[in-house]
Formats: sequence, C-alpha cells, structure tokens
Amino acid sequence: MIRLPESMEKIWTMRAKEMREIEIAESLGISRQAVNKALKDAKAKLFEAFFALAETFSWEIVRVNAEKGFMVARGRFGDRATRVYAFYIPQKGIRGFFNDEVPEFILQHALELGIIKRPDKKELIKVLER
Repeated sequence: MIRLPESMEKIWTMRAKEMREIEIAESLGISRQAVNKALKDAKAKLFEAFFALAETFSWEIVRVNAEKGFMVARGRFGDRATRVYAFYIPQKGIRGFFNDEVPEFILQHALELGIIKRPDKKELIKVLER
C-alpha cells in the first residue's frame, strides 16, 4: 500500500482542506519552510504513485491533481473501455472506482476536501472531468 509518512500526510491533508501554509505551520509549531517542503515532497510522491498505478494497469492518464490527491484515467475493464478514478485517502492509501460507481467513503472524502460542495456523485464526476 502506498502511503505518505504520517507527518507529511497530516500537512498534506490540512493544505488539501484549504489551510494556508502559514496557518499549518502555526498549528503544528513548525516553520513555513518545513510545511512547504513537506507539501512539495507529498505532491511528488502522489504524482509518482498515480503514474506507477497507471503504468501497472496500462491506463492512459487524463488528469492528475496531487494537491487534492486524485487521478482520472482511461483504461480497460475486461473487454470494455472505462474511466478510472483514483484518490489518495489519508491512512488508507490510494483507492479507486470505475465509471460512475462512486463508493460512499470517496464521496465523503471529496466533500471533506472541498472538491465538491454537496454529496452528489454526478457533481463529483463532473468536477473530476473538468
């Protein structure tokens, strides 16, 4: 399972929830530079993880957003073409779904991070496809 180190994950989650770097630094009692470095490293690790996942399954990447922790890709599921959506979920690693079969825990995660404004599966797919 691909996971960010605990302290990095905490900083990444705070930023993904729209906290400013200075607010994160003050909240955690660390420097803004330390926050900036952790975020830079987290984004690099997430990009690497999403690209490795796509390569492993021969998916074509459509979009990666490491700040919010998701990837949109095109792939094959059996004999048909499909959309693949993968999310980085704190403490769980990368989880995904196909087409519009959005699991409830991913919908809640997207709501918590401000990716969507209300728990609506169609809205989430629309936002991810932008």
